[in-house]
Order: sequence, then structure tokens, then C-alpha cells
Amino acid sequence: MKYIITIFLCLAGVGAVLAQTSSHYNVKDFGATGDGQQSDRRAIQAAIDTAFAVGGGRVIIPPGRYLSGSIVLKSNITFELQAGATLIGSGQLEDYQQNPGFDPHGSTVTRRYLLSAIGAKNVTLCGKGTVDGNGQAFWEPTTDTLRFIRAKLERPDALLEIADSENVTIRDITMVHSAKWTCHLLHSSNIMIEGVNIFSNLMAPNSDGIDISGCQQVRISNCNISTGDDAIVIKTWKNGQVSEDITVINCNLMSLCAALKLGTESYQDFRRITFSNCTVRNSSRLFAIYVRDGATVENISISNLIGDTNAPLVLNRPLQLMITRRKADSPLGTIRNVFVDQLLCKTEGRILMTADPGGTIENVYLSKIHLDYPFIEDPTPVASQTQSNQYPQNLPEARAAKAAMVAYNIKNLNVQQFSINWPGSAIPKKWQLPLRLENGSFSARHRYDYQVPKQTELSAFWGRKLTDGEISAKRLSASSDKIATFDIDQSTIKTNTIDE
Repeated sequence: MKYIITIFLCLAGVGAVLAQTSSHYNVKDFGATGDGQQSDRRAIQAAIDTAFAVGGGRVIIPPGRYLSGSIVLKSNITFELQAGATLIGSGQLEDYQQNPGFDPHGSTVTRRYLLSAIGAKNVTLCGKGTVDGNGQAFWEPTTDTLRFIRAKLERPDALLEIADSENVTIRDITMVHSAKWTCHLLHSSNIMIEGVNIFSNLMAPNSDGIDISGCQQVRISNCNISTGDDAIVIKTWKNGQVSEDITVINCNLMSLCAALKLGTESYQDFRRITFSNCTVRNSSRLFAIYVRDGATVENISISNLIGDTNAPLVLNRPLQLMITRRKADSPLGTIRNVFVDQLLCKTEGRILMTADPGGTIENVYLSKIHLDYPFIEDPTPVASQTQSNQYPQNLPEARAAKAAMVAYNIKNLNVQQFSINWPGSAIPKKWQLPLRLENGSFSARHRYDYQVPKQTELSAFWGRKLTDGEISAKRLSASSDKIATFDIDQSTIKTNTIDE
């Protein structure tokens, strides 16, 4: 009998050695059950730690449902969620590791993540599996599907946090139901995100898709993202780094906020950023730049952006550039060298480009801009009262201006090939949304009368304090021959609508 026990112990020892030296580490070999009932966090973390201890390897999550709290990815690890595997975030806040850190504005906070790589190198998260953040466990219950959901006082932060890391790849996975932001890249470099799917409840609180804060050399491509808050947004933090050399291409996006955005957190500079070949549906804004903390945003290219603003909100905008102050003593920033080529949008709203006095927007080039109006929203009633920081609060005249394109305080604005299709005789059914919300409000709800396609008439262009530049477009007109095509004052910008 003792010989059998000895042989068994020897074989067990060989198995342990093989487990530690193999390049593949299946979490079930470390005790994970995948039954979705008991926590598999310890087993998953043990597989990662074992691989890391021998210099790295591939940690495999086979098909099954794995309930877990915080999991920390480490250098030289490939974390593979196989098809049919779902990693489910715990609904208990105490299952999430507390990490000391800062918020975007420099305040000390404690942060919690489901998956994180902090100070790591050469990390890959891949596979056809799913990470489910179980966000609904951290929201206040509601049965009203036409109101924004309130978050509980405490909740996890990003579903996936990549911080102070380099050489990270995120590929093919699906991330759903984050309690807050879904994928956050913080002060990291050489990051590639490809073929990722991100889906959240459209009314969920702070349910951003991909947030990029103070990162360099980031490539995002071929992603499908549908979120209640910004789909892809680039930021810079008060205690942070610049955001530069970032490319977003070939993505399909939907957002009740901005599909693509720079800001609003804008303490450090942004430069050399490009967005191209993206489609946007049912979103409040296709693209926006918000500078509220004094940064310089420069050398930005947007091309081949197609979509619509058929979102259940008021004051939707195809495109927005804005410089303002977060606080009374915040510095005013700069936006310069912005190129937008081929933006096609079906919309009821307006393009807004504004800088508070003292701020600088210069060298903006818009070409091949086409707006197609199923109906015209009258901006005046809501614009005069909204308190959202997504609008130029210090410029009431511009905020409510009745024109398809509104511009205030810009040097060298050039608009080429700007065209508009005004509404027909009837509003398409899918644009007759029963309720429209105000951005950031839990209570303000508006009902529109869809009997008349034009709630108001719009000029093609409204401008004040525009220095230099030119608007050149064929057959551009207002929505009615009773109002002027251009409403421009206090400006030296030229206009040219002569047919060639």
C-alpha cells in the first residue's frame, strides 16, 4: 500500500512541475468550477500567478460561467476567454480589490476593477468569450425604461482597467453590462484594441465604452460599441500625461452621448489623433471636442464619418467643438488644426462650434459636410434653460442660434462643399420618438409635436466673431426662402455660393 501512495505522490509532484512549466494554464486545473454559482476568483488568479512566476504563459478560460471578483493580469500573460466562456462580475462590492489612486481632477480616491493590468508589460486579453460586469447589481432599481438609471452610492469602476502599462493587446472579446466605464486605458502606451464588442444598457449611468486617458500610441479598429455614455472618448487628467498618436478606424458605434469625443477632462494636451471610416447610429453626437480645463487640442483628423442623431434626447448635434471653463478660475484652452472630411449625417439638430471669449479655435477645415433633415427641432425652448455642461453656457445667443451650422469666435474657419436636405412633407415614423430627455437630467422629459416637420426655420449658417476663412458651397439655402441663407455679424469670413 505504501508503494502505491509513494507512486501517487510522485505522479502528483510531476503534475505540479508540468503545470508550472507548461505555457498553457487552464483555470479548471486550478480548481475553477465554471458553474456561475461559486466564486472562481482564487482559481483564476492562481493560474495567472503561476504563469507569471515562470516568466509568462497563456491562461485559458474554457466554456462555462465563472463568477469572480477582482482579477489582476500580469506581465507576459495572455488571458484567453474561449468561445462559450463568460466571466461574471460579483454583485458584492467587497469582492473587488481596493486600489488607491486619483480621479480625473486630481482628488485622491479608491478604485475597484473586475479585470486590471497595472504596471504590466506584454499583456494580451483575447478570445471569443464574454466579460459580464453585472452592472445592474450596482444600479438603483427602476421599471421606467425612458429615464436615466441612477447608480448606487458605491460601485466598481472600470470593468477593464489598463494603467501604467505598455504593449497591451485586447482582441475579439465581448464586454457587457459594466457598472461604470467598460474599458479604461490610463497613462499607458502601445495599446491595440481590435474586433472588440461592447454593449451596455443605453440608460445606464457612466456606461462609457472605451476611455483613453493620457495614453500614447493607441490603435482601435473594427469594434462594435453600443453604450449609454460616450462610445470612444479620449481624455487627459490633472495629474496625468498628454494623449497623442491615437488612431480609431472602421468602428460601428451607438451612444446616447458622443460616439467619438475628446474631453471633457482636458488638463493636458491632445495631439496627432485621427478617426476614420466609422458609422454611427442613433447617437446624440457623432463627434465632439470639449476643452474645459485649459488644454491645447491640435492636429486632429476626422474622415468618412456617417451616421444619424436619432437619439431620444433634445439638442442633438452632428458635430461639436467647444472651449469653455469648468470653473470660474479654470484656464481657457485652444483647439487648432482640425480637419473634417466627408461627414454625412441625418439629423434634426445643428453643428455647434464655439469658444468662450479668451479661448481660441483656429484653423478648422470642414469639407464635404452633408446634413439630411427628417425634421427640424426648434432649439430655443430647451437651449434657453438647459444647465448641461455639454453646451456653451456662457454664450446663450450661440446656444440657441437657428442655423444648421453655428460658429462663434473662430479664426480661419473654412467650409467647403456644405450641403443640406431640408425636411419633406412628413416626418418618418422612426424619428417620432415619444419622449426626449435632457443630457444629464434624471427628470426633464420633453414631448414633441410631430405633425409639422419644421418646428422652426433655420438659416444654413450662423456666425459671430469669425476672423478670416471662407464658406464655399453650391446651392446652399436656408430652410425657407423667407429667411437668409447666412446670418453672419461681427465677422470677416467670406461666403461663396456661386455655381461653378
